[in-house]
Amino acid sequence: MVCTGAVFPFKFMLKKAITRLAKGSMIYGIGGMLQRFVGLLLLPFFTSVLSTEDYGVVALISLVSVAMSGLLTLGTSNSLGVLYYREQDHGRRHTIIWTNTIFMAVNGLMWYCVIYLCAPKLSALMFRTDIYADLIRLSLMGSVFSFLVDPFLAYLRMEEKAKLHVSITLICSLMNIGLSIWFVLFQRIGVLGIILAGAITHGVMIFVNWFVIGRKLRFKIEVSLFSPMVRIGFPSVFGIFAFLIIDYADRQMIERMVSLDGLGVYSVGYSFGMVMIVAMSAFATAWSPFFMSYIDNRKEARTVFARVLTYYLIGFGALIVLFFFFAKPALLIMTTSSFHEAFNLVGLVAASYMLKGCYLIFLPGVYFAEKLHLQTFVEWVAAITNICLNLWLISSLGILGAALATFFSYLILPILAWLVARPYLDVDYEWKRVFSILVSVLIASILLYWISIRIDGDLILTLGVNSFVLLGFLFVAHQLLLTASERDLLRGLLKP
Repeated sequence: MVCTGAVFPFKFMLKKAITRLAKGSMIYGIGGMLQRFVGLLLLPFFTSVLSTEDYGVVALISLVSVAMSGLLTLGTSNSLGVLYYREQDHGRRHTIIWTNTIFMAVNGLMWYCVIYLCAPKLSALMFRTDIYADLIRLSLMGSVFSFLVDPFLAYLRMEEKAKLHVSITLICSLMNIGLSIWFVLFQRIGVLGIILAGAITHGVMIFVNWFVIGRKLRFKIEVSLFSPMVRIGFPSVFGIFAFLIIDYADRQMIERMVSLDGLGVYSVGYSFGMVMIVAMSAFATAWSPFFMSYIDNRKEARTVFARVLTYYLIGFGALIVLFFFFAKPALLIMTTSSFHEAFNLVGLVAASYMLKGCYLIFLPGVYFAEKLHLQTFVEWVAAITNICLNLWLISSLGILGAALATFFSYLILPILAWLVARPYLDVDYEWKRVFSILVSVLIASILLYWISIRIDGDLILTLGVNSFVLLGFLFVAHQLLLTASERDLLRGLLKP
């Protein structure tokens, strides 16, 4: 009786924990999906005004801001959560938020001055002309503004105020989209309009976040917190540069080894695949405060985190199949013929970002032990692999080779993360179910991709044949990948 009684509280605890994570992910996901959906709806209008070369220019200029993200924060965005959850005095938690904000303001201003002076040389290095120097300066200004907003948004995430977080970020995105429409479609200032819209939006959001969040937090700065913030977070800076290579080095290689037009096609295909990042980022946003809440309860974490991985793979595996299903029809409908070949990239890019979510699930042990240098090690192994694969695959397969390089680089991340994190938190993962899920998703994705290639240009036939594969996958997932109790729960959720 004692053992039986103990089972029910544990099942209740597990259900409550998973529900809390799912609820947070759903709220963040709805906001992110609305932002991405509006952006995709505008893509036909933007691609009719902007050339493939324009998209290539935007892609390369964004590299500077991404490259500088580590130096602008010095990793304190990662250490903020560790310090916040370990501080038992809730009043002092406000001090941690304000200290991080002021630190990033001073650090960001210093680095912006450096890039402002170096912008002509950076433009010449990337484009072999210095005419894009002012665009680089403007883009980086927007990045500095966005990082000043992040501590306040992190506060909302850590306090699990997801609805307010989504409301603020949705306002930011809609403002950015509205300004982009005005500058690009009406004012016809092209690439400048896209970058200017971002800088203005992030500048306005500094004041919005202060009014909604900052003024309610007791203002106090402790300079003594600078040291632990940087000490704990700084190793992750090198990991940011690793992700810069994984996510963006292929752009520079495509521009050099293929063409600027090829880079534009790649960027559009990548944009469709990156819709997956909306769902993954929603999960990641909810996951970080969720797993950090178990920092002093690691026994429960072993079981809860295992079930999180299983459910993540089922849900996101189904999303990957949908990406392969819709890739070609979406490109045929929403873009001009010069962008149609980008459908080859969509599913691979989506699968890559799904794997990034798996990687994050394996990381809690590293954070609990404050061993962020191990995270950096894993990310740099993947980055070096990415460079080698890009050099090999782009030369033979073009932009498809770049997408394959991205996929295999992201595949390395969860494998190595599991290996390095095990000594610090040995989670009881359901490996048999994990393997079954992955095999099912792989088979369905390969079939859908093969069908899309074989049926050339016939939208209705492609959708019809793909539908049989999709229904087959859903049947297998329902009957074989879910337990009886999980099927009952799913049916209950789907009832009107």
